[in-house]
Amino acid sequence: MRNNKPVAPAVRYFFKRLEKRYEQIQQAIKAEAFSKQEVEFDKVEGFFRQIMTQNIFIHTVGLNGKHESTILSKAIFSMNRVVRLYYSTSFDENNSGFLRIRPDNDMQAIVVERLHGYRPKAEVLYVGKQQCHVIRFMVRWLIRRVDWDKTKLNNLDLYKRFLEEQKLELEEQIAEAAARQEEEEIQRALAKHQTGNKVRKIHAT
Repeated sequence: MRNNKPVAPAVRYFFKRLEKRYEQIQQAIKAEAFSKQEVEFDKVEGFFRQIMTQNIFIHTVGLNGKHESTILSKAIFSMNRVVRLYYSTSFDENNSGFLRIRPDNDMQAIVVERLHGYRPKAEVLYVGKQQCHVIRFMVRWLIRRVDWDKTKLNNLDLYKRFLEEQKLELEEQIAEAAARQEEEEIQRALAKHQTGNKVRKIHAT
């Protein structure tokens, strides 16, 4: 049997409190779900996997503890959403070390850590929430260590592809600019023609 009595003030108060608590619980559920989201890492991984195919050499410490020039394919290891970049592979474990780049779901960020020596403890070098910022940090780190005696920019396949893509993009921009200019000239000519017709009509009357 339907109850058509008006809702009592006490019941209204109860429902308002119920609504408020419900919203709090929903927000907490959303926050918890967000904190467990998998941090995007594909662009960072893709960056390292592409450059490690190139004949780019960086200055490192070799097995005998002396300076060595190492090709990136031997310095970079990418597996299970973790990238390792070795800058020292000395036989003396106290002198070996690498950078570890990994997503951290608890922090909802990407962490760049330095691990050096025997039973190393992670030293945080950089924390970024955006992949592009992490890549920018690592590019600066790499450029400072490139061995320019062995790395020949014009011989890199990816660099050649980069130049070709850049050329095509420039050609597209030039074509678009020319098309816009042509369209503007047509519009100006039409506007001038219409103005001329109006003037002639006025004189004719």
